[in-house]
Amino acid sequence: MDQINRNNFLEAAWNIGCQLMKSSIWHGDSCNWQGYSIEPLDGQFQPVIRTFGPDVYSGTSGIALFLSALYAETKDPILLKTIEGSIQQVKDTMHDAPDHGFYAGKPGIAAALITVGKEVGRTDWVEEGIRLLDSIATAALQSHQIDVISGVAGTIPVLIDAHKEFKKQEFLDKAIVLGNLLCDAAVKNNEVWSWATVPSQKNLTGFSHGSSGMALALLQLYGVTGNTTYLEGATGGFNYERHSFDATQQNWPDFRDGVSQPSANVCGLAWCHGAPGITISRLKANQIKAEDVFVQEMNTALITTAKNIYHTVMDNLNNTNYSLCHGIAGNAEVLLDCGGPEYQKLAETVGTAGIAKYQNNAVSWPTGLNTNQYTPGLMVGIAGTGYFYLRLLNKDKYKTLLAPGL
Repeated sequence: MDQINRNNFLEAAWNIGCQLMKSSIWHGDSCNWQGYSIEPLDGQFQPVIRTFGPDVYSGTSGIALFLSALYAETKDPILLKTIEGSIQQVKDTMHDAPDHGFYAGKPGIAAALITVGKEVGRTDWVEEGIRLLDSIATAALQSHQIDVISGVAGTIPVLIDAHKEFKKQEFLDKAIVLGNLLCDAAVKNNEVWSWATVPSQKNLTGFSHGSSGMALALLQLYGVTGNTTYLEGATGGFNYERHSFDATQQNWPDFRDGVSQPSANVCGLAWCHGAPGITISRLKANQIKAEDVFVQEMNTALITTAKNIYHTVMDNLNNTNYSLCHGIAGNAEVLLDCGGPEYQKLAETVGTAGIAKYQNNAVSWPTGLNTNQYTPGLMVGIAGTGYFYLRLLNKDKYKTLLAPGL
């Protein structure tokens, strides 16, 4: 990457950081943000203006993850003050968060406290994160407590990483209990396992709510315990996606109610549903247990993702958004970790196109809300867009936030 691109990518991240600093709402030593969210209202989902909770997906811990990474580049004192305010809000509200899920619950908040605390030299925040992980319950699960976003598939990887980093057996013990619950919750058909997570005609494929997320969590648990039950569950989850694969589209169907049609599969093309998230799952799986099938599936998903990005940049940029969850920024970020130099160039093209279209024309970044209205958070808002530009700047320094863990 040439120096001009480096400067442009850092400037884009800095401009987004400045917008977040200016728009922060303060009460004492705590700050929050206001923006749109799609919420159930009068019997239907509608955009409403609200402030946000402590979660990673749309709340203050996710914003703090971006701001702390930006602080590593700038060492700006106002930025540090804003990080401190956001973390204070996290600490004030985190015990009301759900017990499970990297993006919606306490595990992600704890990971953010640990990550941000290490970045800015606040060991007390790291200790708060450890204590929050200690507080997580391991009782029986509801169906919505299974997946990566709001369930144990997003909790297990954080507990494993914390066990490795802090040498606490209690974290591994919790992960094992949750792994057993995850195995018990599976719908098993011989060597094919799947999980019922959201209303759907069939159990879902994909990373955020589908079998990739659960399978990867079990494979990670197998990697640290050697327990073949978890390997059986992981293999079963990946097998479910192999059975569901649509060879014509080179992608995996989205079985959610209201998405897929009886006459034809509808395949997602985002981190949350479809090839981009599945690319990440196979990369991570192959790092734990190297298998040719993981590499083959990763490359298939990667090619499908790259083709979609190319056509979006060339023909359809007006109708996309720059969110991580289901926008072109998240899809392009997948390329940084899973692809070679040609994919890196394509991801940089996405970044350059966004700067030319939005930043240079003083146009608001399009968010992942279906209304495209402003929201500040990490996964569907501008904080995630800013983090994408930091990853373009230095993908090795700033690890992906599209997979759970520390």
